[in-house]
Amino acid sequence: MIASPVHYWEPLWASGRRYRQITDTETQLLADHLGPGRGRPALDVGCGDGALARHLHHQLGYQTIGVDCAPSAITLATNADPGSSDQPRFQVMDFTTDDLTELPDPAYAVITCRLVFRFINDKALFLDQVRQLLVPGGTFWVVTELADRRDDDDPLKSLGITAPDVELLTARWSTVTAVDLDRLACFALRP
Repeated sequence: MIASPVHYWEPLWASGRRYRQITDTETQLLADHLGPGRGRPALDVGCGDGALARHLHHQLGYQTIGVDCAPSAITLATNADPGSSDQPRFQVMDFTTDDLTELPDPAYAVITCRLVFRFINDKALFLDQVRQLLVPGGTFWVVTELADRRDDDDPLKSLGITAPDVELLTARWSTVTAVDLDRLACFALRP
């Protein structure tokens, strides 16, 4: 459990740490499960360097905002493509503790959470907040590593979520679609 997400993540992003990039397979899954944005709002929680938010915005056509608790991540995301005027918005925010009325839209057609769910301390509260912000018929897209995809003695096993976490994540949605992606699973969850 991370006591203070900003104190954990900020030094990592500030030191130049980078994380698993979005693959072509993931971008195809996003297109298949989210469809065209047509200017509808999308929210990327834990956006890091903004790669997923930019993909949602530029390739799929969503009006996207990315939020992350680490100011250095938001600086990277904001400065990634300085030459273009049509960019996603980025905002420093701890989704689990900050005031969500500070977001630019009251509801979102898509909310994404890539490689973040494992690090959320109060997963039930987080999921309730996502449900409150998701429009009827919207999609909550989660990409996460699964703990059971690694051997028990693998020091990286803790990066994955457990079977009870998967149960918590997928409960209370009318439609759950899961797609395997090596050690990862992609979930398209709909109210």
